Amino acid sequence: MKFLTKNLWTIFEVAREERTDGDSFVGDMSVADDLFLAGLAGKKDCTYRCLAGLDKPALLAQWEGEDKPAAKAEYRALVIGDPDHREADRYKELCAAFTMGDRRGFELAVQSGLAALEDPKA
Repeated sequence: MKFLTKNLWTIFEVAREERTDGDSFVGDMSVADDLFLAGLAGKKDCTYRCLAGLDKPALLAQWEGEDKPAAKAEYRALVIGDPDHREADRYKELCAAFTMGDRRGFELAVQSGLAALEDPKA
């Protein structure tokens, strides 16, 4: 599991916060990972309440050590819907679990998507 997937619940929180903050920018899941990373880095206009309790320097250090293209590809496959890995797309399940506050269901959807990504015939 790559960095973005490990932090997927928080990325969903960032997207929700961005959608409801009253400004004209509506962050969707196609940019939510970038907003999460910008928030960790302390970029202007990317201050999110949901990131307040996180150890941002430690998370940024993890990101720096990550295989970024692989992490982005895994994120896309699970959340955005990569045409080459449709069997791994769990966007609907993730949204449903997140909306219900069902962290366990959310994590099960992540694991299911990752399993399909590893072995599409499973």
